[in-house]
Amino acid sequence: MTIPALNRATPAVAPAPADAASRINPAPSGSSNGGGTKVSLGGSDAASGAPLGLVWENRTHSTAAAIMAHNIGNQPLAGRLQGLGGELLRQVAYDGKDFSQTVTTVPATAQNSTYDLLVTPNQVSQHGKGDNQFSLTLTTAGGTKVSLSLDASDKSIAIEAHSDGSLSEADRKALGKLADAFQKAIDGLSNDNPRIDLSALVQYDGNAFSAVDLTGQVKLADGETQSLEFHATSTSRAISFNGPAGVGHVSVDLSQPAAWGNDKQHAKALDHYLQQIGQAGVRGQANASSLDLFKDAFKQVNSDYGTPPAPAQQAIQLSDQDRVLTTGLADFDASFTQAETAPNPARGSEKDSFSYQVSQTTQIGGHSQLDRSISQQQQSHLQARYHAPVSADAKLALDLNPASQNYKYITIDDSASSNASIAYDDGKLKSASLDQQASQKSRELKYVFGKLVSDQTTPNARQFSVDLTPLLAPQRLETELPTLAETQRGQLLATLGDRILLQASPDLLPT
Repeated sequence: MTIPALNRATPAVAPAPADAASRINPAPSGSSNGGGTKVSLGGSDAASGAPLGLVWENRTHSTAAAIMAHNIGNQPLAGRLQGLGGELLRQVAYDGKDFSQTVTTVPATAQNSTYDLLVTPNQVSQHGKGDNQFSLTLTTAGGTKVSLSLDASDKSIAIEAHSDGSLSEADRKALGKLADAFQKAIDGLSNDNPRIDLSALVQYDGNAFSAVDLTGQVKLADGETQSLEFHATSTSRAISFNGPAGVGHVSVDLSQPAAWGNDKQHAKALDHYLQQIGQAGVRGQANASSLDLFKDAFKQVNSDYGTPPAPAQQAIQLSDQDRVLTTGLADFDASFTQAETAPNPARGSEKDSFSYQVSQTTQIGGHSQLDRSISQQQQSHLQARYHAPVSADAKLALDLNPASQNYKYITIDDSASSNASIAYDDGKLKSASLDQQASQKSRELKYVFGKLVSDQTTPNARQFSVDLTPLLAPQRLETELPTLAETQRGQLLATLGDRILLQASPDLLPT
């Protein structure tokens, strides 16, 4: 059959039409020969203006196919999937049908004067072969899986959608609402400076989908690969990324909504942790762009947990006083490790590295609201090694020449923790405490013309512990402290809420 060319000289594709006839329009039937597929040669290369042929997997036209035709001639590899993820998901949302299409450019060896080129189907299909690949799997509340995949290379684009069951009208509407979110995720990672943009995807409708899975990989300008994985269910979320500059992972436990704070508390804690990550990056001389990916991942999986389910009738709930001793964030485990380098050819054993871990764990116990107990642990650990110039105005340019061997080699090893707990007996406050520690240790080796001239280790550590029971006891009858007025009590709780947040610097802990 003959497929009319989708000319790349066409103007930018308009938004997908709402009617089925314009969304999917079969091309006129053509001749067939020997079981192969006849394709049309036509159009022109956007860069050179040379005649160009497009080879299609099948004869079905669609808005997505028109975008493919436009992108393959007008976009570099990074932009080949522009608009395609969202349109493919809209197409599935519109008709609920499977769809597959591939477009490849005719090899340069083909004669431009030839109108028809005979190819076989296995020569056309490019699914799973692209340098840039994305897949999205959405599991509906009813258990149906909808899978989308997109591939792009220098000479081809391939898209595919498949559902392993029938989709209801409600399913298709929910799918359509995620079209822009899917496209943002693709565009973010495909950017010249890859970034994580899942802020819209994490806000999927938990009533419509039981799971969301996204994977992506893109080829960078230097030929390296940057990859991304995202998995979300009603009880957990996780983002992992891997690239030439480092590896990161953030997972969030959503199984304990009783510990989530209100919007104000949540935002304050999230901002505090982002500051902690940024400060660790500065202290350990992390690669700024890679650390930004880690911060994006941490922020996006923690920004919106959705509407918590209604608590069970006998479930333990936290009071305002209890919440003061928690961050308001869901429990998480996050880590980032930068790729190790050896920038000094004269001393290959001196590696530059950066590794940071931070986590939170909350336990809610007790048989009833009257004998509940809440404890929360926060902790962080930073390890880093890096080379630095001997003075702020000097430039580091290490090579085998002794004159270049003027530098400092610095090793960092920091840790911090914050442990808060509160417990009740028969409805009365039994105990409350806060224990925090922070330690920072750095070692600086200073070299002049390649000779070690100083070796200095600087430790700094502090611990802070306080029994909060006398302060929080409602009537404070067992202490000499006067009963607090309501406004005074509110101020005390607000101060404690700031105090329990993790502090990596010993200088920020009370003496």
